[in-house]
Amino acid sequence: MVDFLLSIVGVASLGGAIYEFYLFVQPGGAWKWQGIIAVVLAVLFCVCALMLFLRHVNKEEEIHITQ
Repeated sequence: MVDFLLSIVGVASLGGAIYEFYLFVQPGGAWKWQGIIAVVLAVLFCVCALMLFLRHVNKEEEIHITQ
């Protein structure tokens, strides 16, 4: 369940970061905080991806071979 939530938050923050950065680089439409919001959302995406990765490090999957 936590992995699913991290994935949803990560993808949503990545989408928001791309959208805010797109608005930031448009000529004449740059609001002064859009660049900062884009960076914060990109950092949030990186944190979610790192937490998702670190939850699966050193976990062995047991493979049961039955005949």
